[in-house]
Amino acid sequence: MAKARSTVARVGVIVNPIAGMGGTVALHGTDGDASEQARALGALPGSEERMQRALAVLKREHPAALEIVAAAGSMGENSVRASGLTISHTVGTASESTSAADTRAAATALRDADVDVILFAGGDGTAADIVGEVGTAVTVLGTPSGVKMHSGVFARTPERAGEIAAEFLAAGERRLSQETEVLDVAPGEQELSDIGVARVPRASAGVQGPKVARADNTDAEIQSLGAQIAAAMTVGVSYILGPGTTVGSIFGALGLEGTRNGFDIVLNGAIVATDASEGVLFEHVVTHPGSVLVLGVVGGQGFLLGRGNQQISPRVLSEIDEADIVIVAAQNKIDALQPPQLHVDLGQTEPHTALHGYRRVRTSPTRSTVLRITN
Repeated sequence: MAKARSTVARVGVIVNPIAGMGGTVALHGTDGDASEQARALGALPGSEERMQRALAVLKREHPAALEIVAAAGSMGENSVRASGLTISHTVGTASESTSAADTRAAATALRDADVDVILFAGGDGTAADIVGEVGTAVTVLGTPSGVKMHSGVFARTPERAGEIAAEFLAAGERRLSQETEVLDVAPGEQELSDIGVARVPRASAGVQGPKVARADNTDAEIQSLGAQIAAAMTVGVSYILGPGTTVGSIFGALGLEGTRNGFDIVLNGAIVATDASEGVLFEHVVTHPGSVLVLGVVGGQGFLLGRGNQQISPRVLSEIDEADIVIVAAQNKIDALQPPQLHVDLGQTEPHTALHGYRRVRTSPTRSTVLRITN
């Protein structure tokens, strides 16, 4: 006779240990050889620490017994032990180097272990690898740790991932989940595409929605806003322009070609740094006080920073005056936010003083709205 399934909640843990390393050095991902390139440029891994933060909250919020099944070594086991939780058993073999194939194998093993939820740390690529193996058969929840995190499977922060997982597991037979899109950029492509469908916990708040399509940069109001900002640029002042079509309208007004998914520095009507890394940006703002940072809003999610634009770090922000941060967004992006809030994920538990509270968002040459920034 088959052994009965334990009634203790069972959690699967997967960490992509190289996730997010390319963000600060403007590599836009860690696929293929990019992780070695990121290391050569001085990037440091952070996904294990972010998973540890999520698991520490899970331990605190779910004091009842848990069975933890983790991928071996740096792919999950290390983070679980560092959080103070006890591992029931591991899957796979610990290795210094990991690959997408290892992630897929771990996901299959956790599915076969009949876990109640897979808590993973990574980005869109990691989500696509996991969901490609388990589909909607297993509920998944992402601890945001990658460069690109536009899928609807991620909690807004590691701490919120721990809280949502605890709420979901504590509900027992009353657990509710919902389907959401997994998005990623296919090899050789520039735009996000729909990779698959995942099942995530249904939480009252804290799980981000999938990124929505880009705003129409031919929209007259967006073009007019870009032209107004371009015309107001001051000689001798540096302007750090981020990704997105709304910010892209400024480049159009200047007659310049900006980086699609990165940050460029414009000074006196010319681009002086293209697709700048965190190090380049920091050096520039230190030597050019009074620099202006122009940020767009990720449609459907409300993120200003922390989703594909990790080049703006806490130390870069600390050199920019709060009054010199300009936020722009198409009105349809603002209207689609539920709830109408903005978010920042800089990898730290406390909000940065330059981006907190209520901030003005410019939506046209004559209109703006005020939205609250939350973690």
